[in-house]
Parts: sequence; structure tokens; C-alpha cells
Amino acid sequence: MKVSLFKLALLVSLTLAGAAIARASTPPVEFSLNVTVVTTEHSRDSHATATHLSVSGDMLVFEETYYGAHANRQQPVKQEYKLTSDDRNRLIGLLNDRGLLTTKTIASATEPDGPSRDFKLTIATKLAGRETVISISGPRAATKLKTDPLYQGSIALIAELYRIINRTDRHTFSDFIG
Repeated sequence: MKVSLFKLALLVSLTLAGAAIARASTPPVEFSLNVTVVTTEHSRDSHATATHLSVSGDMLVFEETYYGAHANRQQPVKQEYKLTSDDRNRLIGLLNDRGLLTTKTIASATEPDGPSRDFKLTIATKLAGRETVISISGPRAATKLKTDPLYQGSIALIAELYRIINRTDRHTFSDFIG
């Protein structure tokens, strides 16, 4: 049985083209991420800052709003950033590696009297049809939270989001507990 070189080349070309078409038409994994951080200071000049980071499709949206004393001095911020497929894969990998695809609440008791500085962090994720929510709250002086793996993973995720933002704009991010 003789196979011509032309037929062999045609067969190889069709096989490679079919694989490329299958790879290109594979839809990306459904993924969305919403991170909300609210930092508050309870004192004579009580105020709060709410930062919301959301990922949907190939966009990262950064929003920051101010409340309380002197809030009118700062304008709300809303900016959008384009995600690469590498950014998206790195975020999904971080969620998996750091155990952030879970539903869990961690709350540390706030100070009952006097001035205080608190934070509340919420991470809502939807990945491949599964939805999870992490909620962490407490005073910024709660140093025991710093050793919690869920808190550490959450901080790593937020730092990665800020790394993406900082390719274009300068926004600072610091750990909530200091």
C-alpha cells in the first residue's frame, strides 16, 4: 500500500488544524472574583474607606469610596484594568494554592470602648459553577490573625490584584494588621 507524500502532508495538516481549532474554541473557565475591604476608625472623627476589587471576564475594576469625617475632601475612585490570560491563571492558581476556594468566617473581637481601628475583608469567588465566600473581620491590632493561613492567603491575593493595577497606576496596599 503506497501513500503519497501529498496525502500524508494533507493528513498531518488537517490533524494539526483540528487540534488548533479545538484549543481555540474551548471556552475559558467561568471565573469571577469580588474583594471588598472596609477599614474604619471609630473616634471623634470617625471615618471609613471601602475598597472594592472585582474581576469579571478580562477586566479588573478598582473602586474606592470614603465615608465619615472629611469624606467630602476625597473623590470616589473607579478605574478599570485589562487582565491578561496569565493574570487570570495566576489569580485562579493563587485561589487554589492558598486554600481560598472555601466558605469560612473569621472574626476577632473588637475593642468595646474608646477609639478603635477595624477592618472587614470579604472575598466572594465563582469558579466553574462553584461559589465561595470568605469573611474576615477584627481590629487592626489583632496580631493573632496575622498567623492564620486564610488571612495570609487573602493578603497574598489582594497583593496580586494590586500588582496588576500597579502596572498602569500607582495604588498602595498594606497589610491590615500592623
